[in-house]
Amino acid sequence: MRRTADEYTRIYNVIQADKSVMSDACKALVLQDFSEKFNEYFDLIGLPRIELTQKNGIYTIGVTFEAERIKKFNVLK
Repeated sequence: MRRTADEYTRIYNVIQADKSVMSDACKALVLQDFSEKFNEYFDLIGLPRIELTQKNGIYTIGVTFEAERIKKFNVLK
């Protein structure tokens, strides 16, 4: 029975590690989408950067970017 529990633990860890991997193509697509949205409010310098961490099935996502200026826009009332 101990071997089965160890195998389930190993399989669980493999699945969790697999879920936390984001391919470069997927990251590029996400960053392109972020860039389009951020460009509505800022003049960006380059593409945004993304940092993903996962702990116990919960993801923490950090997005950073540099901008030359903040665009002015009207607020609708």
